[in-house]
Amino acid sequence: MNSWLRTVKPVARVRARIVCLPCTAGSASVYRSWAPMLPRGVELTSVELPGHGTRVGTEPEERVERIVHHVSRELAPLALASPLVLFGHSTGALLAYETARRLCAEGAPPSLLVPAALCPADRLDRKANGVLAERPDRLRAHLGRLGQAPPGVAASPGLRTAELGAARAGLRILADAPAPGAPLDVPLIALAGRHDPLYPPPLMVPWKHLTRRWLGLRILHGDHFFPWQSDEVPRLLADMTLLASGSSTDTEWDGALVAN
Repeated sequence: MNSWLRTVKPVARVRARIVCLPCTAGSASVYRSWAPMLPRGVELTSVELPGHGTRVGTEPEERVERIVHHVSRELAPLALASPLVLFGHSTGALLAYETARRLCAEGAPPSLLVPAALCPADRLDRKANGVLAERPDRLRAHLGRLGQAPPGVAASPGLRTAELGAARAGLRILADAPAPGAPLDVPLIALAGRHDPLYPPPLMVPWKHLTRRWLGLRILHGDHFFPWQSDEVPRLLADMTLLASGSSTDTEWDGALVAN
């Protein structure tokens, strides 16, 4: 299976598509629980990175540029065919943003970008993430502080060797994060967990500088894994995706959300 995409919720006639990029040690399967909460016609797809989930046993990819190349190559025709919403959690937020940049450059922009639980790249501590990737003892302790991880995310102190390798690759992705580019002409809403120990709400506000169409910051209950601690995130994405599949004028977007 050469594709980097996994269809979590297939639909016969796609009205719109949500594409999710998983966190540091996450697999595509982490988004399965969202499928029943999405409306008819909205397809749910997730990216499966090498070394994760169904691709365990393959060499993890640690370079942002190479990941974005493969993912955007598959997403560009999909973005041209129907509205496409990009969601990224933690490391996935960086990859979602960089994928959006590439898709915009290729004339196939996403309809909405939703980064969660990660600050913009210019505020990341790249050196600290690189060091953490080289210290398995510290990495295990770090993962243990993040909160209760959902199924499909290898984020516990007792990681197996393959899982630890995937987590280390994710941190190296953060260490390789390129500087952000010019503001995107793509609607962007940032999501934060109220009790996230890594990226609390104030660290998510700078996302507003990376878009010309800022929709605000939504603060939701939970810790670093807040997208799976209630049904708020999938239902919010469903609402926004339906809006994107209809009319998406600035006025409608601006009235769709109220930042907390």
